[in-house]
Amino acid sequence: MKRLAWLTLGLVALAVSACAPQATVRTDVIPTLISVTVPTEPGGKVVLQGRYFGDGFGGGADNSYVLVGANMNGEGGIQAEVTLWTPTRIEVIAPERAGSGFVFVVVGGVRSNGLPASLP
Repeated sequence: MKRLAWLTLGLVALAVSACAPQATVRTDVIPTLISVTVPTEPGGKVVLQGRYFGDGFGGGADNSYVLVGANMNGEGGIQAEVTLWTPTRIEVIAPERAGSGFVFVVVGGVRSNGLPASLP
């Protein structure tokens, strides 16, 4: 009788685990830019907050960079010098001639959404 109870319990556990959702790792997520904090002085740090920035190898990875002063389609602009790159935060030095436009983060060749920013 005990064997039957253990066997039944094992079958129920197997059936429940078969119905559980499987965890999958996605590598094709689009980087998401949530906020941009601009400095008050030229040459200050621009702070970008967001998600899915990867490690970017400190901004030195192939096809991973920050574009400032671009138009709303991500065209034009200046590639900024990265001082800190984490999966959720990037800091760059504000280029002197960036002016107004949009900021984009490009991670492994995939461009984020753009946010408007007016740099000093």
